[in-house]
Amino acid sequence: MTQSTLQSRDTEELIAELARHPDETLRQEIIERHTPLVRSLAHKFVRPGVSADDLMQTAWVALIRALDRFDPSHETKFSTYAIHCMVGEIKRYFRDRTWGMKVPRCLQEIASSLHRMEEKLIRELEREPTMTEMAAAFGVSEEALAEAMELQRNYQMSALEDRFEGEEGGDGLSVGDTVGGADLRLESIVENAPLHQALSQLEERDQLIIRRRFYEGISQQEVATELGLSQMHISRLERAALRRLRQCMAAGDFANDPTPDLSAGRFSGIIRNGEAVWRAGCACSPGGGPVVSIP
Repeated sequence: MTQSTLQSRDTEELIAELARHPDETLRQEIIERHTPLVRSLAHKFVRPGVSADDLMQTAWVALIRALDRFDPSHETKFSTYAIHCMVGEIKRYFRDRTWGMKVPRCLQEIASSLHRMEEKLIRELEREPTMTEMAAAFGVSEEALAEAMELQRNYQMSALEDRFEGEEGGDGLSVGDTVGGADLRLESIVENAPLHQALSQLEERDQLIIRRRFYEGISQQEVATELGLSQMHISRLERAALRRLRQCMAAGDFANDPTPDLSAGRFSGIIRNGEAVWRAGCACSPGGGPVVSIP
């Protein structure tokens, strides 16, 4: 069958013949004749954030499947059947592929029907419907309706480059500018758990000296005055306390310690100006090592 012969025949006639005698050339001609229908239907469903090309591809797949399943003996026009199939496939595409988050099917259906239901109730009631009336119309609780309304507002997540409108009407912050970073003080609670455990193993006076000197940042002379000792005595006590602290951390000798055993890595630790200095090795001097903040 020549191309000119095909183009001169009616579409429904070609579809009926395709059902009787499958032919790839005939099938291709029928599909191409429905290009305007596919394009028109897909563009009716275009909305912000959804590609028209994706909708057209979805509609094409539905059209081809409809043609392969169509039975002319049902006395229904193919275009009517194809439109029904394409609309259903596009709706499934919106349901399964365009939501920014995974939500329950029932809430998806309510969220997608909110606008239509609201317009229907406005016509019937001649006023804005209440939450109770909207929930009753959908046959759900007010809590479920409120959740569906919130989901509709978050149908698609904002991109990090999207900008908030500034108070002055100019460019505001982008979404990425408002995303929080890592809380180093919070992370340090876990990182420095062995240090705090080791401090608890020291004598009460040694703990006081360490906390006054390296957490509160007061001088040795001030600590000496508080304890009624000489500055030189405090210096010796401080060095001894730091030495015992390093020994405790290296041995991992903590009562009920939930942290990993540090003995295998031979970690040494000291405190300086409210910071824990960790380094692996046989000894640790106050002059080096990576610094990790202590809350």
